[in-house]
Amino acid sequence: MKHDRLERSPKTYLQEIVDFIERIEDYTKGMTYTDFSKDRRTIDAVDANIRNNGEAVRVLSKHRRIKEFFYHFSIPYADLSDMRTDLTHEYFSINVKVLRDTATKDLPRLKPQFKKVLEQL
Repeated sequence: MKHDRLERSPKTYLQEIVDFIERIEDYTKGMTYTDFSKDRRTIDAVDANIRNNGEAVRVLSKHRRIKEFFYHFSIPYADLSDMRTDLTHEYFSINVKVLRDTATKDLPRLKPQFKKVLEQL
């Protein structure tokens, strides 16, 4: 099936997802919401890495085996992909609170899940 072919290895995409999450964790470490909301560079860096994650997840979700792992490990791949789309096409109305919550709560919680998928391959 053409649908299941990836340009690069699924492991490469998954490792990049983990790396992007770790970058985001590094960028936001110790920052309060107020600090984050006033730091345009950090907002831009987090935005870019969340979009990169969303794109990698979008590509991987087209691969049947990886999609099954996403289901098994409760990874909300559609939400991550949709956020990428929103950040890309609705850039003029970015909700900084949602961006920060995704960066500091959701993605760190999902990092072990992505690592589990990576270990399964």
